[in-house]
Amino acid sequence: MAVVSLALFLAFFFCGCLKPKEKPLERAERLVLKGDAASIQEAIVALREAQQADPQEVRVPALLGTAYMTEARNEQNRDKSEERYNLAIAELEKTVELRGQTGATADAYRQLVDVCHERALLPRRFNVERDVKLGVGPWEVKAMEKAIKALEEGHAHFPEDPAFDVGKAKALQKELVTFKALYVENAQRAWSSRPSGFVSPETYKRVH
Repeated sequence: MAVVSLALFLAFFFCGCLKPKEKPLERAERLVLKGDAASIQEAIVALREAQQADPQEVRVPALLGTAYMTEARNEQNRDKSEERYNLAIAELEKTVELRGQTGATADAYRQLVDVCHERALLPRRFNVERDVKLGVGPWEVKAMEKAIKALEEGHAHFPEDPAFDVGKAKALQKELVTFKALYVENAQRAWSSRPSGFVSPETYKRVH
């Protein structure tokens, strides 16, 4: 009888029947690595479960940031891509916040720089002329500022890492100046082409 029981145990063991149930975070890590759309969506659901179970688990926002960034890169609709990039930025900022400024890894800062920079350049991706001139607004400027901030913080903690080279910070600063000028130009163009009878928000507040 003992021999039969042992044989049954070994059979269950080797066929995987006694394999421990995969936890949401483990499942999410596996799915994010796969990278296809269905896996990413499933990973996000699993990560939300893991986040509810442990809001302080630093791997969750890091993986969510990666998942949302993957979705943003693959999205063909600009509004949806913007939404996904904004979610990715928020999660990656949370990663740095949970780890603390001095505890965040170089990868966390590096990824935050990349996703913010990509978000700022989104007008170029969706413009036929591949130019950022059209579509630059306050969020593009804000994203570029976030990219610079993350790069500077990364350089402060990892000065030897080439990803946070001072030259790259200067290049981003130069881009930021251009973006701010384009933002002002676009805002002035929108104001000059406003419909007849249009009332500015400031005027509306004063009158009402």
